[in-house]
Amino acid sequence: MVSQWVDPTKAYRLYTNQAWAVQELEKLGVSIKWDDGEILYCSRLENPITRVHWMNVKPDLALAVRKSGVNVLERTMVVDLLTNRGAVVGATAVNTRTGEFVVIKAKATVIGTGCFLRCYSPNAPDPWKYKFRYHYSPVGGSGDGWAAAYRAGAELANMEQTAGGHLSSDEAVLSAGMFENEGAFCKFFTWDGEELPIRHSPKGFQYAEAEQQGKDPLYRSLEHLPDDYHKRIEVAIVDERLVTFKAAEERGFNPRTHRYEVMASRPFSFRGPPGINVKGDFKATAKGLYAIGDAAAGGNSCNHAVISGLLVGNSIKAFVAEAGEPEVDEAQVEGQKESVLAPLEVNKGAEPMEFECAIRYICNRYTGTFRSEGRLREGIRRLGTLRRVFLPKLMAENPHYLMRCLECRNILDLAEVHLRACLARKETRGNFFRLDYPKEDSSLDNLLVFQRMEEGKAVLEMRKVKPLKVD
Repeated sequence: MVSQWVDPTKAYRLYTNQAWAVQELEKLGVSIKWDDGEILYCSRLENPITRVHWMNVKPDLALAVRKSGVNVLERTMVVDLLTNRGAVVGATAVNTRTGEFVVIKAKATVIGTGCFLRCYSPNAPDPWKYKFRYHYSPVGGSGDGWAAAYRAGAELANMEQTAGGHLSSDEAVLSAGMFENEGAFCKFFTWDGEELPIRHSPKGFQYAEAEQQGKDPLYRSLEHLPDDYHKRIEVAIVDERLVTFKAAEERGFNPRTHRYEVMASRPFSFRGPPGINVKGDFKATAKGLYAIGDAAAGGNSCNHAVISGLLVGNSIKAFVAEAGEPEVDEAQVEGQKESVLAPLEVNKGAEPMEFECAIRYICNRYTGTFRSEGRLREGIRRLGTLRRVFLPKLMAENPHYLMRCLECRNILDLAEVHLRACLARKETRGNFFRLDYPKEDSSLDNLLVFQRMEEGKAVLEMRKVKPLKVD
């Protein structure tokens, strides 16, 4: 499998600082203890983690931020990073209620904007009715921080690697997170009750095989698991979907006794391997820029976000102390401002949601789970048409729609990066499938895909993973 760790030193730091991070959260007034008052440690699949109860994390952290005196810009969306002589010296942003263009100078900038989702259709099957039904980030995930870093010259890594899987076909009833948590596994059955020898979610080729043999649809089951498991997983899932079990109850579903149909495998997020390329200290390749949590390549879940955020918070003070005053290029600011506010001047143009759905259609149709050169090249061509013909026509009748237009630009940038990365990896490995290259290529062992912008041009390289530092 392609290694998700661009720098294994970062992985080592994440896993060895869990206990420390728990203590730091407690100091901030954020408790991660479960309903029984204890901290739960579990071996979830291959990744041992401290299981965090996130019911109150947002209000508790917000209170800690207010107490610390941090200046928070509410309803303000990052637009682009400001650079000077190869270093990041701040960012520009726009208030999504007033339309005010904001310039922020900074000695150091940290991106923590979560994972990227929205170049593929949401979890629910209808992309028009359920425009934002994404599992990991219900209304976000437009890749704003990733795209801004990429345009500023910072590297992205592993962008051909998507998180895919088999979500419930009735997403209003059951969340994807119900399964394969707490170190236990669900079972899979064919339509006529035959149990399949699958522990993890079936890979794309396994589902295709079952489909060809007429065994689909496939169903998941938790019936075999003990009562204490169900109680723990119910507590876990209520953090993500507060209404999940209420909806299930009203519709007569019970996860302890019912089996749930799963969809054919398809990508639904860029989570885990992909993201901004950072070193073991979470510094990006552009000076003055850091990335934490899901924004960093190899980051995965709130668990990693907390640890990486706290580690950067501790180390960034030394960087800031040595950094000079940021010098902003006024011409760059004016150029970004003109580009950002342009949709407000467009009449009878393209609706941002139509534009976004066009990107989703292209990615679903021309890359998806099973890729090939012809499909990928056609997808890149069609995305190029969107950029050339329709991106300049995006219109915004108010600042809220301006935000949607800016999200479209970010989604388009990252969709192109994704398809070009898929085109570069000419092999099948792990959960990455190329129909025209069905076998692993040993010459690509330990090679990752890195992409960046240089003087407005896209650059792609394949390089080896860095070794773990001895100390």
